[in-house]
Amino acid sequence: MAQKMTYDTDNKLFVLNDGVISFDVVVDLYSDAKEDWLTDTLLNKFKFPLLAIGGQGIGGGQVISPYIMLRYGWKIRPHEADHILTVAGNLITDDETTPYASVLGDYQVVIKSIVSANSLTTAGVGITSTDLANIADGVWDELLADHIAITGSVAKTLKDIKTRATLASLK
Repeated sequence: MAQKMTYDTDNKLFVLNDGVISFDVVVDLYSDAKEDWLTDTLLNKFKFPLLAIGGQGIGGGQVISPYIMLRYGWKIRPHEADHILTVAGNLITDDETTPYASVLGDYQVVIKSIVSANSLTTAGVGITSTDLANIADGVWDELLADHIAITGSVAKTLKDIKTRATLASLK
């Protein structure tokens, strides 16, 4: 069942739940709706209003960037509140109009779209084993002096151990 939105089949709307200020078009819209349409006897009386385009692997860890298309006049309506809605993924409509419906009431919603600027993307999360090794090296090479004031931190604990060892050696 969709966690971030509800469905208004009479008005052809995906309505974002209260407090939802971000969603991923592939995971939170397409995948959740597909699961709901397959399992909900009321929803599966309606044509599935989404089409996934792309996503196929072409080798070398690259995939064609996925696009999710809203069809049959369906729209997404943000929840009723002043907020910035961050939408991750490529979202289009079959009639080339905006994929968003206006909120009910006098609210200002700014939509920030994070889309793929390339027709190809890297499969997976995009973090390689080299990236992980570089991150680990960066952590281990970080100067302890920059972090010793935080109670409970590893840096503070190591500093305290070093201080006790130094004092013990002086006795």
